[in-house]
Amino acid sequence: MTFWPLTSICRLFVRPPELAIPAPIWSDLLVGLRARGRDVRESGAFLLGPPGDHRQVSSIVFYDQIDPNAFDTGIIVIDGACIADLWAICRRSGLAVVADVHTHPKGAGQSESDRRHPMIAEPGHIAMIIPDFAADPVQLSAIGLYRYRGNFSWDRLTSRFFRPALKIERNKP
Repeated sequence: MTFWPLTSICRLFVRPPELAIPAPIWSDLLVGLRARGRDVRESGAFLLGPPGDHRQVSSIVFYDQIDPNAFDTGIIVIDGACIADLWAICRRSGLAVVADVHTHPKGAGQSESDRRHPMIAEPGHIAMIIPDFAADPVQLSAIGLYRYRGNFSWDRLTSRFFRPALKIERNKP
C-alpha cells in the first residue's frame, strides 16, 4: 500500500483560487473602500494583476482615481471616457484588470444594475461584492464573487473542496 502525505496530495490536485489577494493589499483595499464609502454609499475599485489565467492581485485602482465623480450619487457611476485612464495604467504597469470590487449596503447579491452593467463586459471577468459597505469585520464567506459569462449572464463562484473561490494570502514567514 502506498501512503501519500496530505501535503503531497494537495500539491498534485489543489487548483489555485479563482481570485488571490495578498493580505497587505486586501487590508489596503478594505481601508480604501471604507474611506470612500463612509458607511453611507457604495465604493469600488479595479483589481490589477499579471495577465493570464491565475488571478493574483498586485495593485488597486479605486474608481475615483480614474473618475473623481464616480461616487457622487451614492451608487457607482463611471464616465466611460475615464476608462481610457484605466487602460493607460494597465499599459504602464504591464498589468491587467483581473477583477473589480464594489460594496453594497446589505448583502453581497448582485443587483439588476450589477447584472446589466458589468464593469468589464468580457466573458471570464470576475466581479466581487462586499456587503455592509465593507464594515469591519469582513467575513470572506459573506462576499459575493461572480464570473461574467457574457450576454448579461453571470455564474456565482463558490469554494469547492480543492479550489477556494477567494483566498487572502497571508504573509509568508
